[in-house]
Amino acid sequence: MKTENTNIMKTTYELTSKSREGSAKVTFEDGILIGFEMEFKPALNAEKTHQLLRALPASDINLHHLTLLGLELKRIATPKAPNEKLALFCRIYEKHKGIKYKVSAADSGKIKQIDPSEELLHFYFRSENFLFKGKQSIANLVKYWNELRADFARKGSGTTFPNEWQPDLIKKLSPQETVHYYAHLRSLGMEMIKSQTGQVVGFK
Repeated sequence: MKTENTNIMKTTYELTSKSREGSAKVTFEDGILIGFEMEFKPALNAEKTHQLLRALPASDINLHHLTLLGLELKRIATPKAPNEKLALFCRIYEKHKGIKYKVSAADSGKIKQIDPSEELLHFYFRSENFLFKGKQSIANLVKYWNELRADFARKGSGTTFPNEWQPDLIKKLSPQETVHYYAHLRSLGMEMIKSQTGQVVGFK
């Protein structure tokens, strides 16, 4: 008997351009590309359409590369079921800790009380606040939810980036945070280094 995987995390991002109306939407399931739809006015010509399709990443880790085409990227917020929130927390936990999170019987009930975004969770796991640091769990997240949101709001995007290129950090950042990280390095006078295939490989 086949059983449905209820822990799948689906995320959709909207791509917009200042030069035309409309948008494109790209959807990922557990970080893997599963869908793309586009409705720009005026429509893209064949060359630009091919360029956009060629730039579509197989994984959401590399989604920020689309901003290099002059597109603006925004995650579409959708209400999440408890199992989706658990899947998101577990995915971000594993990114930062390098191990899988052990879900307790009480976690599903606890996480119903909050609605964390991916950006907020990344901030949570990088925070130096003694309330969170080294204590990350769903129980801790729910207990200090108000303190976390206040801390996040005080620090804007909640991100403090290093002043040098760190390739390992890229693996832990959301697409939006990666864009901000690149902007931070550029503000320091660094130039982006790309490979022959157009992938960002560093800054100097």
